[in-house]
Amino acid sequence: MRILLDTDASIKLTKINVMEIVASGFDVILTEQVYKEQVTAGLKRNLPDAKRMEKLVHEGKITVSEVIGKSSVENFRLGAGEKSVLDYYLANDMDLIVSDDEAFLRMLDIYEIPFTPVAGIILMCVMNGLFNKEKGLKYLELLKPMIKEEHMFFIKSKIEELK
Repeated sequence: MRILLDTDASIKLTKINVMEIVASGFDVILTEQVYKEQVTAGLKRNLPDAKRMEKLVHEGKITVSEVIGKSSVENFRLGAGEKSVLDYYLANDMDLIVSDDEAFLRMLDIYEIPFTPVAGIILMCVMNGLFNKEKGLKYLELLKPMIKEEHMFFIKSKIEELK
């Protein structure tokens, strides 16, 4: 499965130290803009998540891809990272976008583009055997201060329902 992360999703998953596991089970792509927002800007501020992501990209575990051509979503009221993710999705064969940005998620829903909030990636990892339920619930707890309560509640209940 080929997934695109916006900057917020990439930062959150990197902060809780699950990104390498996610990348072992899914083809994770960041646009150049998302990489700049997380890694280039983060390294200037000496942020640990930026260093970890830079290492994963350098090791070839995560791909950074350029958005080619004129933006088809230039007039949309989105941040530069979200615009680059949407442009890349529309121009390439991608399966899923990961984001917690409510405005972006509403737009994806309107255009029927498959997405999941950040917590949904934890559920996907459990379902795909990348780690067990207990580990999934621990990662979800680490995300708790960074995500919406309803996402936490819903994904936690879905993980607990798994056999």
